[in-house]
Amino acid sequence: MRAGDHSIVLNLDSAGIRYSYAALFRIARSDTVLRLDAPLALQCAYESPGPCYVNARRQHEIAGMRVTTSAIGSLFHWAGSGQGVFYPANALNSYASAGIPVIAGTVSGSNVALGTYDQPFLAGRPAPAVTRVGTKFTLTQRSWLVPPATSLVRQSTVRGIEVLEEVIADDAVPGVVMVKLKFRNVTNEVDYFRWASNVTPAALTYTNAYIGFIMDPDVGDAADDWVSYDESLSSVFAYDAAFFESGFLDGAARAPALIALRALRIPNGTHVVLNAWNRVSPTGGSGDWGGGLTTEQTGFNMLTGAQSYAPDHPSAAIGHLPPTLGDARISITAGPLTLAPGQEAEIVFALVLAPPAAGTFTSGTSVAPGDPSDNSRALYRIAEGLRDRLRAAEALLTGSVRN
Repeated sequence: MRAGDHSIVLNLDSAGIRYSYAALFRIARSDTVLRLDAPLALQCAYESPGPCYVNARRQHEIAGMRVTTSAIGSLFHWAGSGQGVFYPANALNSYASAGIPVIAGTVSGSNVALGTYDQPFLAGRPAPAVTRVGTKFTLTQRSWLVPPATSLVRQSTVRGIEVLEEVIADDAVPGVVMVKLKFRNVTNEVDYFRWASNVTPAALTYTNAYIGFIMDPDVGDAADDWVSYDESLSSVFAYDAAFFESGFLDGAARAPALIALRALRIPNGTHVVLNAWNRVSPTGGSGDWGGGLTTEQTGFNMLTGAQSYAPDHPSAAIGHLPPTLGDARISITAGPLTLAPGQEAEIVFALVLAPPAAGTFTSGTSVAPGDPSDNSRALYRIAEGLRDRLRAAEALLTGSVRN
């Protein structure tokens, strides 16, 4: 190799997905022998959806659903506008636009948080591993949280975290997908900074940290969805306000399913924060926030429960109560935690879908959420089947599924 500056790019094709590493090296002598130990990863830029995201995504038919996973580490994200979860599996009834592992906390004196559409922060490590044994499905995926090199306003944002995902489903437990998310502080690992060349190497500690998941559920038409909670089952869910979606098929038009997130296991010494909001509330503007943007403080407030957004439920576990229907977001987090370099913490949650209970609603008639703590409310009866499946999710956690 001649002396001088050299740009080196390594590519690895794994299961049809290209992982890469690029670096600039300065060679002092022409007889230099270069040894390169380089981490490979896949990170997509801000594009919607763009070829990078398209090539990284895969669909899987599991537990009576068709769900999307991505080699970058996002879940239930196809193009950001539906098609992340189909139910039933053989239908085109779409229930989600995006899902993403998130962390919020204080690092280097700044409050930071990831948002619903921060997929560009995810750098997937090769390669997602999928196994099927009988009726059971398992997928494992490893990702780094790396701030994009561009489009950031605040340089102090989420970084230096590895997320290990395990997605588990069993056809014997229909309508349920369990996800284990392990967050590990890797700011003491050289390989991370070899990849994240735009991040200044430093051992960082996250304090007041909350880990979890955000989903953008869209029950068909996103604009007419409503949200509510079931604190007894540590869950937050979305549903079509009038239980009618003209574009749905297979009988679902007059009985679209409800879609929920439930916390199944959280780290010792932490508590659950359930939250929900519409895209136009409670903070004004688009309602969404993003890592590295001026809105990031809002994300910290929502995911940690640090600030109350009216109307707010009096329970410490339940956050905002959107006063109107709209394009909903739901989140589930657990904290507070301290994550020093090398430390890790895990949260386990379930994604659950179920039709409304027969005879408890009239399709086309809007049903307001009511008070989440009121077990006599109409929605509580409508969601009876959903609650049954939320409880059934425990079988995946304990391994007690009966085939």
